[in-house]
Amino acid sequence: MTVLTKDIIQDFIHGEEYAFTRIYKLYYQDIRSYCFKHTRSAELAEELASDVFLRLWEARANLDPDRELKPYLFTITKNVTFTWLKRVLSDQKMKSVFRERYLSAQEEANQHVAITAAMDLARLRKIMTEIPSRRRQTFELCKIDGMTYAEAAELLSVSKETIKEHMSLAKRDLSKLADSADYIYLLLPIVYSIDNYF
Repeated sequence: MTVLTKDIIQDFIHGEEYAFTRIYKLYYQDIRSYCFKHTRSAELAEELASDVFLRLWEARANLDPDRELKPYLFTITKNVTFTWLKRVLSDQKMKSVFRERYLSAQEEANQHVAITAAMDLARLRKIMTEIPSRRRQTFELCKIDGMTYAEAAELLSVSKETIKEHMSLAKRDLSKLADSADYIYLLLPIVYSIDNYF
C-alpha cells in the first residue's frame, strides 16, 4: 500500500511528477466513486475526478507538508461535485437528463435487490428444512411472514412463551447450520436479530 510521506508531499509541492502520480494512484478510485455516486455517470465521474486532481495540482503551492493531504483532497472533491450539481439544477435540460439517469440507476438497483432477496429467501427456505417442523413453522411466521410473537401464538394456538422458546431454539439451530454451511453471510444477520423481535 502506498503511504504519503512528508517528503513525497514536499516533492509534489515542488512539482515532481512522480509525487503527483503517487497521489493520483492512491486516491483516484475513491474520488471517482464519490463522483459517480452523485452523477450516476461513469464518464462524468471520470471528468470530475480529473478536475479534482487538476485543482490539486494548481493549488499545490498552498499545501502544508505537515498536514494530511486526504481531507484537503476530499474537500476539493466535494466542492467540484456540488458545483456540478448546482449547474445541473440551474439548467433544465441537464436537470432532465440527470433525473432520467438517476431514476434509471435506481430502477436497476431495485431490480438487483429484489432478485438477490428472492435468491436469499430460497436458500433460507432450503436450509430451514433441516430444522424440526414446528420450530421451522414458527420461524417462518415470525421472520419471513412478518408476524409478531403474539400473532403467531394465536394462529398456532400456543402461548407467546412457547413461540419465544421455538424462536430461541431456531436461533441455536441456525447458528449451528451457519457454522457448517456456505450461507453464513445470509444467516447471521437473521439469527442475531431474533432476540429483538417482539
